[in-house]
Amino acid sequence: MANFKRRLLCAGLAAGLLGVGPALAQGAGDYPNKPVKIIVPFTAGGLADTLARGIAQELSRDWGQQVIVENKPGANTIIAAQATATAPADGYTLMMANDPTVSSNQYLYSRLPYDPVKDFVPVVNVAETLEVLLVGPGFKGKTLQDLIAEAKANPGRVSYGTYGPGSKAHIDAEAFAQATGVKLLHVPYKGVADVIPALLSGQVQMAFTGVPPARQLVKSGQLRAIAIAAPKRSAALPDVPTFAEVGMPNFHSSAWFGLIAPAGTPKPVIDKVATSVARLIEKPDFSERYIVGVGLEPLNLGPDRFAEFLQKDRAMYAKYIKALGVKLD
Repeated sequence: MANFKRRLLCAGLAAGLLGVGPALAQGAGDYPNKPVKIIVPFTAGGLADTLARGIAQELSRDWGQQVIVENKPGANTIIAAQATATAPADGYTLMMANDPTVSSNQYLYSRLPYDPVKDFVPVVNVAETLEVLLVGPGFKGKTLQDLIAEAKANPGRVSYGTYGPGSKAHIDAEAFAQATGVKLLHVPYKGVADVIPALLSGQVQMAFTGVPPARQLVKSGQLRAIAIAAPKRSAALPDVPTFAEVGMPNFHSSAWFGLIAPAGTPKPVIDKVATSVARLIEKPDFSERYIVGVGLEPLNLGPDRFAEFLQKDRAMYAKYIKALGVKLD
C-alpha cells in the first residue's frame, strides 16, 4: 500500500511538472462542462452589453454549453471588476472589460478593491469604438464653434451626460472643456443606455458616446453629431466631420471592449476562449450584426497582443489623467 501511494504521488508530481495537472487537463479538454458567465459592468442595452450578449449567444451554440450575461453596473466598472477578480480562476467567470477597468481607474482612484494589473489576465480584445460628440434636439446651434460659444456664454450651465465618473465619456468631456476653455456641468448615469434618453429629453445638452449607440439616432435627425474624435471620418457616420476638420486637430478618442478573466485561470482555458471568440469576430454575419455593422472597429487581439495593448493603454492614461487633473477620491 505504501508503494502504491508513493507511485501515485510521483505520478501527480510528474503531471504537475509537465503542466497537465487536473485544472490544466480540464482546461485543455472538457472546458466548459457547466455554464459560463460573462460579467458586464454596465446596464443592459448598452454597447458592452449588446456585444457580450452576441458573444454569449454564439459561444453557447458553439460550445454546447450555456453562456450567460450578468450585468453589474456602477462605480466606473469597479463593482463588476471586484466580482470578477474574486471569482474562482477556472474560466467560468469572464468580464467584458473596457478602458476604466484595467487602464484608467488606477490613476483616477487612490485605492481600488482590486489590482488592475495583477488580478486579471487578458483573454481577447474584441473591438473598439470611435467617440462622437452629440448634442440633443434642444441645442439650436449646428457646429462645434456654436457649442463652445454657448458654453462660454453660460459657464457651468451646459450639461453633459456620462455613464459614470471616470468613464471614457467623463474624461473626454473634461479634456474637451480644458482644450476649449469652457466650464461644463457633469451629470453621471449608470450606462450609455441612460445617457441617450437624457439627451433626447433635454436633461443634458451634450455627451460623448461611441458611434454605435448614436448611429441611427443621428441618421434619423433625433440627435446631432458635432464631430468624430478620430483622425479620419467614420464609415458609419460619413457625413460627420472629424475634430481636426472643425478646428481641434489633436482631439482623438476611442474606447475598447475585451474579455478578461481572474488571474490564475489556466492558460488552455484562456486560449480556448480567445480562439473561439476570434473565430466569431472573423465570421461575416457576426461582424455585421455586432461589430462593423453597428459602427465598431474590430480589434481581435489574442492574450499576448492584448497584454501588449494594455501596457500602451495604461501609459497613455497615466499621462492623460495627470494632465487633466481628474481625481475621483
